[in-house]
Amino acid sequence: MKKLLAIVVLGLVCFNVTYAETIQLDQGVKVKIPKDYEYLQFNQLEFLRVNLQGIVTSKSKLDEIIDRQQSYLGMNGTETSTIIGRKGYKNLYGDFTNHLLSGNNPEMWSGFEEFLTKCGNKKTEKSMMKCMINFLKMDPLIQIDVANGTSEDLKELSLALEEANIGNGEDFESINETTEKIKNTFGDVYQNEIEIKIAKVKNKLWGIEVLGEENIMGFTGKRIGYIFLHNGHVFAAQGFCMSKKTCKNIKNLNDKIIEPYLSMK
Repeated sequence: MKKLLAIVVLGLVCFNVTYAETIQLDQGVKVKIPKDYEYLQFNQLEFLRVNLQGIVTSKSKLDEIIDRQQSYLGMNGTETSTIIGRKGYKNLYGDFTNHLLSGNNPEMWSGFEEFLTKCGNKKTEKSMMKCMINFLKMDPLIQIDVANGTSEDLKELSLALEEANIGNGEDFESINETTEKIKNTFGDVYQNEIEIKIAKVKNKLWGIEVLGEENIMGFTGKRIGYIFLHNGHVFAAQGFCMSKKTCKNIKNLNDKIIEPYLSMK
């Protein structure tokens, strides 16, 4: 039970929830917090490390993946990740995560008895995970990361996207052939099957569309989102959904959240 509870921890270092319609992130990036949603913020590097610990068992391999990802995306360790979830997310998942990060036993969490009442009778890990996701309001989640550094590896792609955004982009589809390196890098980081392609988001801005699946203890969820090169800095907004209902609406939710950024550009 302790292992099952701990595996969903995303490494929250600190969290802050407000109800502002639009918030400004690093590098001047603006995003919208939709109605009935709230957000948590934490250290991006700590988030990544703790998140991967449940997937990568070798410390050397873990360090290699993190170093490669941070270098490739231009992350310098000063970044803040933003997680957007439904209202009530802070008081459930956020509170539980903060409890664990304080070094406390999962079974001592104030909401543990309520969790057992609702999910303790599940017979499989898959059904237990599904119940836990619903209990902690983890479906859907939107993760936003903005790099404070820049990447030499992405400089060519950044220039190509910039040229496409100020031009007509008539021959831009040919750039899809150059995205194999990106796909391999993100595949190492996320440990899943993903599809990456150059796309014009909402017919406004050229960026990278990311589609993939997440397998958590036999429970399959989806990853749908975008990556932009904002003045040479990576800006990633990715949605995670676990049910048919939320996956049906996750793209619209992504689009609402990044609308202030698209309007800026």
